[in-house]
Amino acid sequence: MKPMDPTPSYLQYWGKKSRDEHTPAFHLLPYHALDVAAVGSLLLRNDPLLRERLSIIGLEEQELESLIGFLLAVHDTGKFSTPAFQLMGSDLPAENRMKRHHADLGYRLWREHLWRKAIDEGWIALKDGMDADNGWRIIDPLLKLSCGHHGRPPDEEGTSINEWFTNEDRFAAEEFVRDCTTLFLGDRPLPLSGGRESIRAIKKASWLIAGLCVLADWIGSDEHYFPFREDIVDLSRYLTDTAFPNAATAIREKGAIPAVPSQERKIEDLFPEIFPEHTPTPLQAYASSCPLGEGPHLFIIEDATGSGKTEAAITLAHRLMVAGEGQGIYIALPTMATANAMYGRVETVAERLFENNTYSTVLAHSASRLYGALRAYLEGKEGVRKYSSSGAAWLADNRKKALLAQVGVGTIDQALLGILPVRHQSLRLLGLSRNILIVDEVHACDPYMHELLQRLLEFHGAMGGSAILLSATLPANQRKQLAKSFARRIPDMETELQADGYPLLTHISRSAPEERIFPMARERRIAVSLTTSPDEADAAVVTAARSGMCVCRIRNTVDDAVATWRRLSMILPEGTVHLFHARFTLGDRLKIEKGVEDHFGKKSTPESRRGQVIVATQVVEQSLDLDFDFMVTDLAPIDRIIQRAGRVHRHERGERGTPHIMVLAPETPENPDERWFSRMFPGGAAVYPDHARLWLTAKLLSRGEIKIPGDAHPFIEAVFGDESETAIPASLRLLAAMVRGTESADASFAAQNALKLKPGYSATGEGWRADVRTPTRLGEPSVTLRLARWDNDRIAPWADDPDPRIAWDLSQVNIRESQVAAAAEHTGPLARAVETAIAAMPDRGRNAVIVPLVLENGEWTGVAAQKSGAKVRVRYNSEEGLAIARKEAENSDHDRVESDVERIESDEGNPR
Repeated sequence: MKPMDPTPSYLQYWGKKSRDEHTPAFHLLPYHALDVAAVGSLLLRNDPLLRERLSIIGLEEQELESLIGFLLAVHDTGKFSTPAFQLMGSDLPAENRMKRHHADLGYRLWREHLWRKAIDEGWIALKDGMDADNGWRIIDPLLKLSCGHHGRPPDEEGTSINEWFTNEDRFAAEEFVRDCTTLFLGDRPLPLSGGRESIRAIKKASWLIAGLCVLADWIGSDEHYFPFREDIVDLSRYLTDTAFPNAATAIREKGAIPAVPSQERKIEDLFPEIFPEHTPTPLQAYASSCPLGEGPHLFIIEDATGSGKTEAAITLAHRLMVAGEGQGIYIALPTMATANAMYGRVETVAERLFENNTYSTVLAHSASRLYGALRAYLEGKEGVRKYSSSGAAWLADNRKKALLAQVGVGTIDQALLGILPVRHQSLRLLGLSRNILIVDEVHACDPYMHELLQRLLEFHGAMGGSAILLSATLPANQRKQLAKSFARRIPDMETELQADGYPLLTHISRSAPEERIFPMARERRIAVSLTTSPDEADAAVVTAARSGMCVCRIRNTVDDAVATWRRLSMILPEGTVHLFHARFTLGDRLKIEKGVEDHFGKKSTPESRRGQVIVATQVVEQSLDLDFDFMVTDLAPIDRIIQRAGRVHRHERGERGTPHIMVLAPETPENPDERWFSRMFPGGAAVYPDHARLWLTAKLLSRGEIKIPGDAHPFIEAVFGDESETAIPASLRLLAAMVRGTESADASFAAQNALKLKPGYSATGEGWRADVRTPTRLGEPSVTLRLARWDNDRIAPWADDPDPRIAWDLSQVNIRESQVAAAAEHTGPLARAVETAIAAMPDRGRNAVIVPLVLENGEWTGVAAQKSGAKVRVRYNSEEGLAIARKEAENSDHDRVESDVERIESDEGNPR
């Protein structure tokens, strides 16, 4: 029911409906609109960097604030629709209401009616003698972002507004727009000039203003700060006496006001726990003192794994913040594990980056909400998450807001979502534009992600943002592509790069590009031996372990790792051989990671290391700071081999002899056949399909030594550089060409998916549709399995935790959709127990496949379903991880699988 009929007519319309019976039932639409306008105005007033970025529109600061205030005041004009919105406050059954989002309707009302009415009636005056049509071309991009405050541009298609707005609705909207024009613009004309350049600048700025509108609407919708009221008060009085004071409190307590950076400090001051125990490397020292010049800036730092690139990058970022080029940092990493590890490091330095504790630190990835609980889970403490400031908790409760924090750490996916047509991308882009973007392990991007990263850098540079890219193994052609992408929309920025050296720091700014090669702080020579015998590889591990070394054995697939772990566990003493791969539940994986760090980490002791062996997949390359005495690895591309070799004798531990890795690889004849690699590694052939690059890698390794970092750059260029194609054997060129074709298609797909800067914030293409999923990564979709224990009475999470929500999260493991696509259908007590467990889950099981397991003959097994509906057997234990009955084995194993299904679903089954 609407409030009582007051005057003017727009005060008969509600904007927010209360769910609390102790508060007024409604918050009037004009008051909510002014709440949001006040928030946006104060956000702009307290953010000098954002005002500078939006100065491209050509407005004075007061004109800009007035324009933003007006756009936010009219952001909800679509709510004047009685059929689509106002009837939601009535007792009319939902099925009898007309459904169309008010954001789309608001834009259509402006386009078809309000704009012409405002010009004809003289509420809005235009500059430079513009007519209504010319004025529309200027205001149109701004109204799209104003009406698109729910995280996507308005849909421009649909039926006439006559179906959605009654005559009374349109009259009320007209009155409200007229009064908002007087309130925010006064008697002055709309402060925008015509012309092609003006429209181009507005479209460029629209991406940031769209994010500001989303943020202002989120904050302005918080009932805690903006209490509902139905009494009538003049708009001007409400804005001055209520909206602005409430908004000032809200943006301060929510951490939306940028923190002040501390005075510039050298790297030794920012990282006293590292220096002066160690002397800064030449590259680190340069990052601490190099001239910056006029931004935006792009730095690309190429140096060996473990050389201190992160410290150099944070030092540079802090200097850029002090120079006014950013207000914080966001560090993007390839995986959640690397993000978790980085967040722990960054938490200690964050307080030195700012003048006081008003800054916010946030971890941004799909499982970030578990971070505090996970640390507590491992340490046996109560899982209470502490935040750096009162605002950090609000920013951290949603990944879409997390990039607004002054110190953010997360996966690169969270940053890439800022340039994909997904809900609330503009909010992510706004957050990134305020911060210095640091992307670590750039070389880990595949062609699809590399193309998206280029588009992100294009947007970031165009918005005035600065970025720092880090890599140990970046090919020169990719470095040049990244530099050109960053500078593409920045006038007069040169990007011609020539340097050929390592370690290398590249600096792109409005000055001429600078490329500086540094002397190597420390060079290690790592001996390389090749073997074609898996037995010899295993024997080398056993011999090294028995001599007291700690050893790493890397396999290219999970199945190969499990098989090797089983063999070595039968030979070496119990408890000395560990298995580490991605197919463990989150809880088990965390425990494994902690054990791996204890035995092989930087702080491991001689006693904890002696005779220990880790059998792992690629997860060991990136996620942890590990140090081995000896390594045996399957053949992999040269960048992966360099990463792996960098973890042998990584830290100073006294005399350990010559560091050595052994590589299991097939013979490398001059003209190998197409099955050259897959014959030895049938599973690994799918993991690394570019067998020509593997052949080039094996040829390099046959030299018998890798010098780190000296060989990193020439080896990478020899395998991945522009000239490498000529070195590929004729027999592998067709296969190489097919791989190049797939990579090119992936890059084209990324370019097609990514947003285009020039059209501005608008619903172009198909991506904004609700039923279209735009990924940040390619590859086969994965499914989250949520493992449970079934005791013939109840379903319990695999992991133990006092909080059942955390327990279920810790019981999850991801698997390829081709292996498991859905839950199996259960009957009897098991079906009822599963239903009960799902009903108690926070997400009601929507985001996972529930797999109940039963213990029989020492194995926990269960059933799940493939896309075809066929049932597969699932086996899990905390030592080996998850195993799925292979599809090709279904015929021979069919009876056993069906027997398992019948046994698990049996009403009479005994607890096991």
